[in-house]
Amino acid sequence: MNRRRAPHPLLRPFVREVWSCAAEPAGEAQARIERLLPSGLMHLVLRLDDAPVRLLRSPDDPLGEPLAPAVLGGARTAPYLKRLHARSASVGATLLPGAAQWLLGLDADAIAGRHVPLEALLGAEAQRLRERLLEAPDTDARLARFEAWLLARRPPAPGQAGALTRLLRQSPSVGAAVRASGLGRRRFERAFLQATGLSPKAWQRVRRFQRAVGALAATDAPAPAELAAALGYSDQSHLIREFRAMAGLTPGRFRALAPEEPNHLPLEPSRRG
Repeated sequence: MNRRRAPHPLLRPFVREVWSCAAEPAGEAQARIERLLPSGLMHLVLRLDDAPVRLLRSPDDPLGEPLAPAVLGGARTAPYLKRLHARSASVGATLLPGAAQWLLGLDADAIAGRHVPLEALLGAEAQRLRERLLEAPDTDARLARFEAWLLARRPPAPGQAGALTRLLRQSPSVGAAVRASGLGRRRFERAFLQATGLSPKAWQRVRRFQRAVGALAATDAPAPAELAAALGYSDQSHLIREFRAMAGLTPGRFRALAPEEPNHLPLEPSRRG
């Protein structure tokens, strides 16, 4: 049984969603490679069994880099590949800008584009959390314990990260957001980088890409030219170039794949003959 939902109201300035999933039944487990698309957000994941997961340099990478059972994934602007042999029992959260600062006392740019073991950031607390989650009887209980841990680390005030990203969403340009913030440009850009792990321009680019992903995943997806115009791309070719850069494939190919989870694309290893 899997659970994915909005977090406790007190966590919503920092956390977009929390989730918990059960392990894949042994008879259904199948090794596979997935391409993970950039979202512009950070992810905290704790796997609760020993099913191996490896990060790959290419689909033909025979070894890859083992992923720790509990990791904090930084924001990124490009996709990455992972190989898994079965879906693990796991718990996680999608973190909003500023969350790494309150959760770990860490600026987001310190982990941008990387997966960092939670143990390296929290020491023995990471193992204690994982043990508490392992003791939970089901997915709902695991999610409740995980959310309680997040709540215990919640700061008294959300800080300025949410305000900075709202200004950028609502403004026609980075310059306009800077002026509305009352900060100097260098100070705005530095604060934004520390909160999100990305520069303002890179964050805008990834978030627009994610709007394209959402639109293309819908059953009534618009035509590429219409989608490009609606999202502010200069033309259809611009949309295709940006989509290929961030997804590793064209919008048309993405539609044909129709992935169950839009940011997790199934990928077969290339055949060499």
